[in-house]
Amino acid sequence: MATDQQARLAVELEYFSQHKAEWLAHKTGQYVVIKENRPLGFYPSFEVAYRAGAATFGLETDFLVKQILEHEPVFLVL
Repeated sequence: MATDQQARLAVELEYFSQHKAEWLAHKTGQYVVIKENRPLGFYPSFEVAYRAGAATFGLETDFLVKQILEHEPVFLVL
């Protein structure tokens, strides 16, 4: 399932990857909302970013909400 979700957001993830270094300089810790090759904006929390994405794009389409961090955390669930 996770692979299916990543494939659905491949364009957005690639865009994020291409701009991550640039954004780290001024947006570290913020959340970015991306749809296709276009960032909607940068937000202080996941909740605010998600609401902005949902209000703009609706809930029937995919969009990416991702935090801008140099090193992404790894969570272990046992």
